[in-house]
Order: sequence, then structure tokens, then C-alpha cells
Amino acid sequence: MARPPRLADSQVLELIDDLRGRHARLTGTLLREELRRRHGTPGGVSRIYRLLQRAITDPAPSVAVAVAEAGRPTDVAQLREELQRALHRAELAEHREEHHQARWAREIHELREQVQGLSGASRRLRVIEADLLDRSRELAAAYRRIADLEERALSG
Repeated sequence: MARPPRLADSQVLELIDDLRGRHARLTGTLLREELRRRHGTPGGVSRIYRLLQRAITDPAPSVAVAVAEAGRPTDVAQLREELQRALHRAELAEHREEHHQARWAREIHELREQVQGLSGASRRLRVIEADLLDRSRELAAAYRRIADLEERALSG
């Protein structure tokens, strides 16, 4: 039985590019099944996985073409200008973040001071309530004594 003709690396890489567009995660098993379906041979395991790895690590030419077609600047001056704008936006974002962090730190500090003041006020309130209760008892005792004295003065 004759061996099927060996597929060129370029044919395998083209198939990889084609399958990448249709599958989120391209595996060697999937690639070999597609090779068997289209060309009648799955290819050698190590060769197919090596080509797949190379295609994954090297930027695909179709991606570079798509980026160029998308209107991305290819001129060095345009790229530098875009870089400067991006750096400026990053500096502004960092400044805003620092401002927000400082603002929230101030607000948290103020709230903590208010809480400490309120916890001190609650302690003072308990002392004042106890003092008020004591004075109310003294006042009630004084009224009873006055009533007793008035009763003695009228009876005597």
C-alpha cells in the first residue's frame, strides 16, 4: 500500500490559519482530524504539533494584514504620536486615581473621628443619665422631707 503524499508545511499552516478563524481553541487532535478529512492523512504527530506550536507563537500573517487593513498607523511618527497620547491619558488617569484615593482617605478619617466622638458622647450620656437619676431621687426625697416638715408644722 502506497503512502499518501506528504503535505507541504505551507499547506498545513494555511489549514491552521483557516481553522483558527472557526475555532476558539485549536488543538492538535482537531487539526489532525481535519487533515485526515481533507487530505486523507493526519500527518505525523510530532510534525503537526510542531507546526501548530510555530503557528501559535509566530504572529499569523493574516492578523498582520487585518491590522494594517483596519487603518492602524504604520508610520513611525504616527505611532510615536499615538504613544504620547496614550501616555498622557495614562498620566491623567493616574492623577485622577491619586485624587480619588486622597479624597476617600480624608472622608474615612473624618468618619472615624465622628465615630470616636459619638462613642465618647454615649459614655458621657450614660454618666449624665446616672447623675440625673441621682438628682431626681434627691429631689423626690427633698419633697418628701418638705411634706413631712409641713405636716409637723401644721400639727404642732
